[in-house]
Amino acid sequence: MTLLGIDVGGSGIKGALVNSETGEMLTERFRIPTPKPRTPEAMSDVIAEIVQHFDYKGKVGCGFPTIIKKGICKSPGNLDPSWLGVNVEELLEKKTGLGFYGHQ
Repeated sequence: MTLLGIDVGGSGIKGALVNSETGEMLTERFRIPTPKPRTPEAMSDVIAEIVQHFDYKGKVGCGFPTIIKKGICKSPGNLDPSWLGVNVEELLEKKTGLGFYGHQ
C-alpha cells in the first residue's frame, strides 16, 4: 500500500510517498524548512503544502517530535507551547481534507 509519510522535524518538514509494507521510499523526499514560530497554524500550512506537492488523496502518516496520545498533543516538546492540548489529527484533517495516522 502506498502512503504519504511526513516527518516533522526541528529544522525541516519532509514528505515522500512510501510503501507501507516495506518502508521503501517511492519518491524523492520533498522538504520545507520548519517555520518560525513553530505554531500549529504555521506548521499545518507546511504539511498541507507537502500534501499538495504530491497531489495526494489518501491517508497520511505523520511523525511529530513530541508526545501525542489519541490525537492530542500532551507536551509541546521542541514545538511552540501553543501545541499543548491541540488535537493534531483533527487540525491536519481540517487543513488538508485527508485522514492522518499520528505517531510520536
